[in-house]
Amino acid sequence: MKPLWKLVKNRPYELLTAAAILIFFLCKLHDVNIPYFWDEMGVYVSAAFHMKDAGNISLLPGSIDPLYSRGHPLLFTFCNALVFKIFGETIIAGHLFALFLGIITLVLFFIIAKNLFNRKVAFFATVLLSAQPIFYTLSVQLLPEMMLTFFTLGCIYGILKKKWTLYAISGSLAMMTKESAIVIPATALTLLFIESITDKDFFTLKRFRLFLLGATPLFIFGLFLIIQKIQNGWFLFPEHMGYIHWEMEKLSKGAGRIFQDMFIWQGRWMVGVAFLAGIVLNLFSKLLKIEPKGKIIYTFTLFILLAFIFADINYYLTRYILYVIPFILMGGTYTAIIIFEKIFPNIKLIQWMLVLFFCGYGVVLGYKNMSQSPETCDMSYKLVVNVSQQAIHWAEQNWSKDTIEANFPIYQGIEDPRNGYLTGDPLPYSVNFAKPTKYGLLFYIWEKDNIPIGKSLKYHIIKTFDDSYAHVVAVEFERNDSTSIFHR
Repeated sequence: MKPLWKLVKNRPYELLTAAAILIFFLCKLHDVNIPYFWDEMGVYVSAAFHMKDAGNISLLPGSIDPLYSRGHPLLFTFCNALVFKIFGETIIAGHLFALFLGIITLVLFFIIAKNLFNRKVAFFATVLLSAQPIFYTLSVQLLPEMMLTFFTLGCIYGILKKKWTLYAISGSLAMMTKESAIVIPATALTLLFIESITDKDFFTLKRFRLFLLGATPLFIFGLFLIIQKIQNGWFLFPEHMGYIHWEMEKLSKGAGRIFQDMFIWQGRWMVGVAFLAGIVLNLFSKLLKIEPKGKIIYTFTLFILLAFIFADINYYLTRYILYVIPFILMGGTYTAIIIFEKIFPNIKLIQWMLVLFFCGYGVVLGYKNMSQSPETCDMSYKLVVNVSQQAIHWAEQNWSKDTIEANFPIYQGIEDPRNGYLTGDPLPYSVNFAKPTKYGLLFYIWEKDNIPIGKSLKYHIIKTFDDSYAHVVAVEFERNDSTSIFHR
């Protein structure tokens, strides 16, 4: 066994990375008991609960009501249901699985960055990735973006290293995780086509085999869609089809937001600008006497561009681009370091000061709340959870026998104790005034004008629960004398 000091001397960046990931893990343990939130509670966890409760844990579309699957591929829900079956239906079990996905994504990211660039780039980029508010937050939430990011890393690495079996397996798993993975085979097939033109072997058997491997994730997804058509009557969830848009006004507005989310927001502007600079610098790698990494940077760029286009024509939330961010950080960190070393080639002290800066910057980013809405792209979602918890606990104490009019996400919180909001049994509730109800517990954003109650209904506010931008209001509806029942 090598002495510790030799290990530190020979592999300092590996040890630093291990320490950074351990710190990340310890910090996130604090968050594993936070109740489920928004789409986590309303879609993915509820789908896993229904799959597990029905005793039909499966990847087939017909294994769960489309109301819960939303037509999505079911690999993520399948894994969640297995976790609940094996380890119990606690919030901690679910969130530890999410944290496991975050940890193995960081480990894989470091290994790939080290193989594509070097250990120094891998360390800095891994620290930055672990500290990105969107990554830091999603690493403890049961949402499919982290699993998608893990498989995407394997896909892009397989493309770059021509490990096409690795790509085909990772790509198929990514496609069975979420539809946005379709940009991965699009990237592979585009690069294979360009390569076939430059190598002049488009019509060879070897090239045909590579195209088949490149299209494998599409074949797997296509098989899923055929089964979905047979079992559910449609290929893609009808509601989601309405989200696709081609209007120039929407596309241009969305493009600005997506670009900002990818390259600017949450402190990404430093590595974001460096990544964009790297696209240009690698054109002049010989002139600048830098190690050419053009193939890697341009592969990243193509993938990011296709993901950008896919996001722009669809319904979009910031968390949807998590699987793009690792490649921006990897390429941007590489470019930033080569520029730094060109300017300060022999100043080791400044390099280690940079290590401290990156670590300190990472800690600040990880705990900073930047969101302006109840999204899962930074830790500000905890504020919304806290407000919802307070309101539901109050309702348990005061309205345990009454039917409560509730909207999303409140009704999800009072419907199932496994979501982490209730201390006892589920509360009777109504949605969209489907039942006669005397009381309402309603979530809303911004000012009181946005309380989701019809203008014709009369009510008075009993209590409000607030944070900076999300609120829950407890109301009592006035009796309707003409019908002698409470307003519907």
